[in-house]
Amino acid sequence: MFQQDSPNLDVKDISFINDIKSVAVIGPSKKRDFYFLRNHAANFKGNVYAIHPSVKEIPDFDQNNIFSSLREIPENIDYAWISVPPSQILNVIDDCAEKGVKLITVFTSEFSDSGTEQGLKLEKELLNRAKNKVRILGPNGMGLFYPKLGIAWRSHFPTTAGNIGFIGQSGGMCNMAIYSSERLGIHFSKAFSFGNGADLDFVDLLYFLSTDPETDLILCYLEGLKKGRFNDLRGVLKQNTKPIIILKGGRSRKGSIAAKTHTASISGDNRLWKGLFKQYNLIEVNSLEQLLNTTRLINSYVIFDINNLAIFSISGGYGVVLTDLIEKYGMSVPSFSIEIQEKLNSKIFLPGTSPKNPLDLSAHFFLGNFVYETTELILADDNIDGLILDMPSYYLTPIFTRSRYTESFEEYMIESFSLGHKYNKPIIPIIPRLNQPEDRDRVIKKLTSKKVPVFGDPLEFIPLLQKISDYKRKQEK
Repeated sequence: MFQQDSPNLDVKDISFINDIKSVAVIGPSKKRDFYFLRNHAANFKGNVYAIHPSVKEIPDFDQNNIFSSLREIPENIDYAWISVPPSQILNVIDDCAEKGVKLITVFTSEFSDSGTEQGLKLEKELLNRAKNKVRILGPNGMGLFYPKLGIAWRSHFPTTAGNIGFIGQSGGMCNMAIYSSERLGIHFSKAFSFGNGADLDFVDLLYFLSTDPETDLILCYLEGLKKGRFNDLRGVLKQNTKPIIILKGGRSRKGSIAAKTHTASISGDNRLWKGLFKQYNLIEVNSLEQLLNTTRLINSYVIFDINNLAIFSISGGYGVVLTDLIEKYGMSVPSFSIEIQEKLNSKIFLPGTSPKNPLDLSAHFFLGNFVYETTELILADDNIDGLILDMPSYYLTPIFTRSRYTESFEEYMIESFSLGHKYNKPIIPIIPRLNQPEDRDRVIKKLTSKKVPVFGDPLEFIPLLQKISDYKRKQEK
């Protein structure tokens, strides 16, 4: 079944996902206190059914929605989440096909991921039984996270929907990203954990998100593709118009062996992947943290092009270190213009403070009007593309600042750091994690609500600025 608006692309149609109205959890485990059933039922806005041959009662769950067989449910089922032993899976797939279920997740493992002939045969038969009518996430996958509809495979997943899609070939990577997202100020439209990708694979899901009206930015963790899908991936990337940030697993020899064990994926030649990412302008990162941090930067300031950066530093030495890192990663710390230096000189009151870039704020930091006015002055300069500033966490409490740090000053400081949105230029504060965790968390929460990303170490984001800028430049060619 192919997307009808793209007849030349070998991709499966899952456009129905945006209209899921009913869910069945097949094989909920009493030993786990029906964990996955409860998770799917917690926030879903439609009917959720439990399917188990012997369970008749589940605490705090509607007994009218418990059935021994999927076929007994009186309404149509759009999505089924399956956790039964491999020996029972084929009968369940028969029921799903007969019932007309549109999408299933097979959480069960020990298929191609087992590396055994028996597992490979079982996975192949699973596809045969689905009859190309039931679309499958997995086996060995967590399935669909869709906060807008309240679909979640784990408890305490965020409930706020956003515009960021995530495709993960690892359920654990998906879990870490989703659980981290709210604190980082990013929100997902949908996330897919597709495991072995026996039916719906990376290519299908990427095409879906690339055409999904609820998704503007796409994140990917990919280990590899099945044979014969590389050209299909090229076709999907060729028509895509959305930014894609990708973390590729299995790039080393040992990593590729681990990927094959994990999801039975063929990692392929790393040079081919590098060439593909470059050709189609994907932003490649090297860790899950970089994946999420790149997302934070783009989500806060959209796609930007940075070359010339201003630095505000509480410590002159930290300003020197930041300058070295910025230059190392291909950007510049240019001198302020003579006009700006003269205006800065008129505001500076401490002896020995230079109006040059990097600017050593020192005690000027506690004059709220100084920080605000200086930030505006610098960002208004056409020669400056963004501002990085370091702020020790012990500056965020009156204990170490002779009571100069007050609640009113904090609000003024936060407004100062939010000026980047006024000028469409990133402002990126660094608040090290070395002390005062409660004060640090309080300020970060306020800044995050203003879409100002805060980092604990410059290496968490400085290498990513050039990656985003390179994407922007290639996009405009």
